[in-house]
Amino acid sequence: MVEAGLLGDKSKRGFYRKEKGKDGSELFYFDLASKEYKPAQKPKFPCTKEARSLDDPGERLRSVLAGDDKGAQFAWRNLRDTLLYAVQCLPEIADSIIDVDNAMRWGFSWEIGPFAMLDAIGVDAFNKRLASDGIAVPEALQAVSSFYRLEAGQEQAFDPEKGAWQPVQRHPAEIRLDILKRSGGEIVKTDNASLLDLGDGVFGLEFHSKMNSISPDMLELLQQAVRRAENDGVGLVLGNQGALFSAGANLGVLGMALATRNIEAVRGAVRGFQQASMALKYARVPVVAAPFNVALGGACELSLHATAINAHSETYMGLVEVGVGLLPAGGGCKEMTLRAVEQAQLYQTDISPFLFKSFENIGMAKVSTSAAELFDLGYLRRGDRISANLDRLLDDAKQMVLALARGHQPPQRAKQLPAPGRDVAASMKTRLWNLQQGGFISAYDAVVGGTIAEILCGGDIPAGTLISEDYLLELEQEGFLSLCGNPQTAQRIEHMLKTGKPLRN
Repeated sequence: MVEAGLLGDKSKRGFYRKEKGKDGSELFYFDLASKEYKPAQKPKFPCTKEARSLDDPGERLRSVLAGDDKGAQFAWRNLRDTLLYAVQCLPEIADSIIDVDNAMRWGFSWEIGPFAMLDAIGVDAFNKRLASDGIAVPEALQAVSSFYRLEAGQEQAFDPEKGAWQPVQRHPAEIRLDILKRSGGEIVKTDNASLLDLGDGVFGLEFHSKMNSISPDMLELLQQAVRRAENDGVGLVLGNQGALFSAGANLGVLGMALATRNIEAVRGAVRGFQQASMALKYARVPVVAAPFNVALGGACELSLHATAINAHSETYMGLVEVGVGLLPAGGGCKEMTLRAVEQAQLYQTDISPFLFKSFENIGMAKVSTSAAELFDLGYLRRGDRISANLDRLLDDAKQMVLALARGHQPPQRAKQLPAPGRDVAASMKTRLWNLQQGGFISAYDAVVGGTIAEILCGGDIPAGTLISEDYLLELEQEGFLSLCGNPQTAQRIEHMLKTGKPLRN
């Protein structure tokens, strides 16, 4: 390769080579046998196909390792040696297994550390597979059948050097939902969510669906959680400890309803989402949302309706529905209009700059690059907080609930709001026309954007006309249904479900 001048990026040829094709750059790899470049193809393995449907990292790991294809074999050999290395190095590099697991989670963003992986695989099963590979089983693995256990509600970790179980020392502010549930703290459970007792009169609603997507049963439990907190507690936390807060509403359910042309089912789903959002906003006890990582679409809408938000510093939140030809109909458009009205009244100035900002955020599907950016986007307000430590996020949100519970009064339902009106909507549509003429958006992008503009501005009415919050929710619902009836929206949804990428038709 050196003699042939295949020196890497500087020569634009090395182990890989890129060439421009019809659909962008095409990648080629250097085949060591033929000494020629061949088109690179993304490998597909049966073991990973099934694992993708699993959210729990331990279940995913077991699913992959249970396969017998090349991908599963590669994963086993790679992981086997990595876990053996961790076991053998333990006395030299750390005092306990929890230190190693935390280092890999915090420093390298592993979902679970190597010793938690061994527990997920099963130490006995791991040892048997080692023996079948002709590898000697280390003494540390022979001495124990698991590295973690729950004893009388206390999490314990095994110390291989001492050969004894030791209590896991965690910060008092760290809430572990898995331990809480195993200790009897789970009150109600559905397929996609759980209501938990976080202590001190604070309840927690945990999502645990695929990608924590929001489903109808989750919204029903949310309203039940609000009632339970109102009757038996002091407040509610919306949060979980999965890989992400929530990817938004379950698009697959909507896609099926549209495929069968069941518009009434769609209407009912939208109404149910709006009712859940309003239950959060007007709860008699404080509700604090604790988003982290990804909080998109409907997840963002639920957070906006909470009494307050306590976000992790790495939170990527936004109203992204336009990517599938839809609009925020769980109260998102309504809420952004209300916030624009509040800001205009607070500063005694024209509403247009605030409303245009909301229009741009929704129309361009802007997502924050960090929690700090959420203030500028208008999704976080004065009084909302940011936590730097993800392990303490739920407790931070719980403490915020306890602080807000003192003298909490739910807001009054907005009824006498001056509508921005048709003139502001016309200005928004003019911007859309200019963007379309410049080739920056498609014709259907302009249709979706125009529908959003009308909702934000209160419909086809004069500026200053008094409207209510319920009126804006009705506009949201009708606008959402009108887009659902458009074949181009159906195409976008189908493309997103198949490829995971937006279609700009």
